[in-house]
Amino acid sequence: MVEAGSIPDEYIEEESSAEPTYKQDQDDNVAQDSSGGGLIIPAAVPTLPGASAEEPYVGQEFESEAAAHAFYNAYAAEVGFIIRVSKLSRSRKDGTAIGRALVCNKEGYRMPDKREKIVRQRAETRVGCRAMIMMRKINSGKWVITKFVKEHTHPLNPGSSRRDMFEIYPSQNEHDKIRELSQQLAIEKKRSVTYKRQLEVIFDYIEEHNVGLSRKMQRIVDSVKEMEPKEEEEHNH
Repeated sequence: MVEAGSIPDEYIEEESSAEPTYKQDQDDNVAQDSSGGGLIIPAAVPTLPGASAEEPYVGQEFESEAAAHAFYNAYAAEVGFIIRVSKLSRSRKDGTAIGRALVCNKEGYRMPDKREKIVRQRAETRVGCRAMIMMRKINSGKWVITKFVKEHTHPLNPGSSRRDMFEIYPSQNEHDKIRELSQQLAIEKKRSVTYKRQLEVIFDYIEEHNVGLSRKMQRIVDSVKEMEPKEEEEHNH
């Protein structure tokens, strides 16, 4: 596992999954993202230029998270499975994504559904597959694979057409962008509240200073007025 150059743990904020219908493995020190835990990334999603179906390996670096995502997506399409975003960690400093786990869509197990007695039973899609990659952002800004599990616990479909494997889900890039913009908006709101408080403190200080200055000026004026009659009396004598 690659550690050199990685972002210190004190800057990592982990998020937990809010996906109640599935049981997820918790053996990795990265928690599931509450909004992306169940998002399947179909093999038909366009990959970035240069993405290949070469096998991933620990220590492999990419220029961006999107490049790593596209690489594993191309690999999954070639081998014959669909990937899903499982876990996400964010920086406590600025909320940006710094860790990501991509898993086979057959990872985990489906929890029993009480409604299955009265509704048509769905085909089993979760078989506890542990195939996955875990990647992390390092200080250089690149993303590096820190864990790779190759073996699947189910038959694969190498050579299957991408159309057959395609499932319609929101674009992960759009999903991430919306989430990041929402988080950035929340950060900006917090900043605006902080700035407002600072301005209020400054205005209060200025007001107190002006009041104090006005009082001093008034005392000076009063003193001058008191001195004028005395000077007139002395002049008359």
